[in-house]
Formats: sequence, structure tokens, C-alpha cells
Amino acid sequence: MARDCSTTNNDSGADVSPLARRSYLKLTGAAAVAAAGTSMATSAAAANGYDTVTIPANTAKQFTVGSGETFENKLIDISAPGADVRIVASGSDWTIRNVGFTGEADTSGPHSPGKNLGGYPNLITASGTGTIEHVYLGDGVSGDMVRKGAIGIPMSFAGHIDITEVTMNGWTGNAIYAGGAAKSGGGGGTLAFDRCLLKNNNISHLRVATDGTTVKNTVIYNTNDVPLHPINGGVVNSRGVYDGYGTTSDVVTFENCDIDCTEADTNGAASALVAAHTTFEVKNSQVKGGLIGNVETTNVGSNPSHEAPDGAPTTATEAASGAASSSGSSATSGNSGTEQKKAKQQKKAEKAKKTTKPKKAKKKKPKKQKKPKKQKKQKKQKKAKAKRDKKQTKPKRPSDPKMANESAAAAPGSTDYCFTYNGRRYCFDLGQLLRSLAGVR
Repeated sequence: MARDCSTTNNDSGADVSPLARRSYLKLTGAAAVAAAGTSMATSAAAANGYDTVTIPANTAKQFTVGSGETFENKLIDISAPGADVRIVASGSDWTIRNVGFTGEADTSGPHSPGKNLGGYPNLITASGTGTIEHVYLGDGVSGDMVRKGAIGIPMSFAGHIDITEVTMNGWTGNAIYAGGAAKSGGGGGTLAFDRCLLKNNNISHLRVATDGTTVKNTVIYNTNDVPLHPINGGVVNSRGVYDGYGTTSDVVTFENCDIDCTEADTNGAASALVAAHTTFEVKNSQVKGGLIGNVETTNVGSNPSHEAPDGAPTTATEAASGAASSSGSSATSGNSGTEQKKAKQQKKAEKAKKTTKPKKAKKKKPKKQKKPKKQKKQKKQKKAKAKRDKKQTKPKRPSDPKMANESAAAAPGSTDYCFTYNGRRYCFDLGQLLRSLAGVR
């Protein structure tokens, strides 16, 4: 098997040194600054909600994205001969979103044994803490023997990067190189892949090794169309995921992934998963191809799908406009993953609603029939009359409290004198009253 010289010092896949023997433009945000000795004819026209940036022939451009900055809705055309481009993101809370690279790369990064032929090693170099979302790097290299990768992560990487809905196809120098961060002197930063598509990449599709890195809902596969890497006259060593560095205590986890990388599609060696140094924990996935090293599996089948994950763009314009892939639901600019999640949850809720048995309706008590107005009026009059009669028969209490006490003291059968006061009759025993008065001095 051919030596994988991507482990050499000059093959980090994340070289951020200036271009050798070539002039270039450095762009910060959307502003372009001409470099000395370079004649530029850059077109940047807004169309369909994104800007188109055309890199002229034999020209290189670089975009930089710093802390808190967002680089989004760009269609970058490198189809002209010798056109090259790179986005360098560093710092904290940066975002690269809705970016599509169109045209095959024909400039090369370092060759063995490390000679730089004047091109950038990657289209995106990223470090620090940030997000790469809804990006298309799927046109790969032009022909064979061009050594270039899609995304490069330097050895010093110590932050965390979310890589969501990113397509990386047809690269010869690892689709993404991040293994160096797991070296003994590396930064140990982590990556989180979600809904990514990787196809026909040489050396490896994902080169990751740091503890805490995760790969979810991602499709990785090769066919017989992997471009040749410029080692020993051309080699295909198309591994699905390869570590290269780290220790067994560094755990990379995989969940709900489809990986199909076999030696039948290579002229060198290929395996689905190679954990030569670290530990790969794989669950609820479909994997076809060799499992080498410390690979632990749980509920893993052998029938992987090649269908693009929901949201992963299949064209450069699809990425730049923020649209979802044809296999997924529609998405809005910069928020494709969130919108798809909401759509799935809504669809699931609607399905559950259909299958749930409806609750029995409560029986309503029959309403009482209204009586005719005449009967209602008669009843009201009758009730009022009864109230008046009751009021008349009930004797009123005397307003004088003394009179009330005297009334209570009179005994029946011994009355000599009676009188009526406020409709009530009062009687007194005069004899008893006189005897009482006689005893009073």
C-alpha cells in the first residue's frame, strides 16, 4: 500500500502561509483589495439573493472571516484556468453560510515531498469557534494529479466548529483534514458534523481524531470515480473516516450514518472506518467496508444509502441561495437545518393526530323547553302575590323595645287591659301591676 504522505509536515491540509511565486487578492467580507502586480476583473453581481464572485484566470483570492463575522450567500466561480480561492476563518463566533464553489480546481497545494506548486491547499481553512453551514464544495479537482482538499483544520485548533449540511466531493488531499489537532502537541479542538454528504474523496473523506468529535446523519461513499492522488504516479486510497493520530481515550462517535467505502473502488486501499489510534463508537448506522482498529459498533447494519441527507446542497447555486437539496424539504437562507427540523416535527405531529383515536364526545344534556310567555307571566304574578300575603300576615316588631318586653311578660288568662299597637295586640294584668307598684316606695 502506498505511503499516505498526508501525515508529513507540509501536508497538514491547513497551510495558511502566503502563496509562493504568485500574487493574490485578499478579500475581507465583500470588499476586494488589489494586490501588487495583479490585474483583476472580478464580477460580483447580486442574483437570486446571493452574490456571484468570479475569479479570473491565473488569479487567486482570499476571503477572511473574523470573530463575530458572517460570510454568506456567495457563489464563487473558479472555473477559469488557474483560478484559485480560499476562505480563512478564525476567532470566535464566526459563520460561513450559504456558499457554493462552482468549477473544478486546477491549482494544486503541496506535492510530495512537500513542494508547493502555488495553490492553496484547501478552499476553506478554519480554526477557533464557528459554524460552516449549507456549503457546497462538490466540484472537486480538474482531472487527476491535482492535490487539494475541501476544508483544512490546523494542528493548533483548540475550539469547536459545527459543520452542518456541507457537501464535499472529488478531493484528492482529504475532503476535510483535522487529524493534526489530535497530536500530542495539538490543540484538541472538536468538530460536530450533521447532515453532510461526502463522495469520492481520496486519502480519506473525513480525517478526524480528537476526543468529543461527532458525526451524525451523514452519508459517505465512493465509486470507481475517485481522482488520483499525486503519489507514486497516482494512487487511490479512499478511506471513509481515518484518524492518523490520537490515543484510544480519544473517542469519535457516529450515529445514524451511511458509510460505503470498499477496496473494489480503489487501486490502493480503502476502508469504511480506520481507528488506528483513537476509538470510533458507531451506533444505529449502516456501514459497508472494512473496519480497522478500535471500532465499536451497536445496532449497525450493512446496507448503506447513497441518498443525500436532508439539506445537503447538490449544486453550488443551491448552496448560495440557501435552498435545500431535492431530497430534503425547502429551507430558508441561513436557517435550513432549523426549518427542516420544524417541518419534520410538524409532519410527525400531523401523522400522530391522524392515528390517534378521537375521544368520545360527551353527551349533552337536553335543554329544557322554554315555557310560553303567558305561563311565565302567570307564574311570576302568583309568586309576587304569595310574597305580599306572607308580608301582611307576619306581625311587625314594635319599634319600642320596652313595649316588646312588656308584651312578652303578659300572661294569657290574666289580662285586665288590652290594646293594639302596630297591628299587634298587647294585654296586661292590672291587678298584678298595681300590687307591684304598691311595693315600690
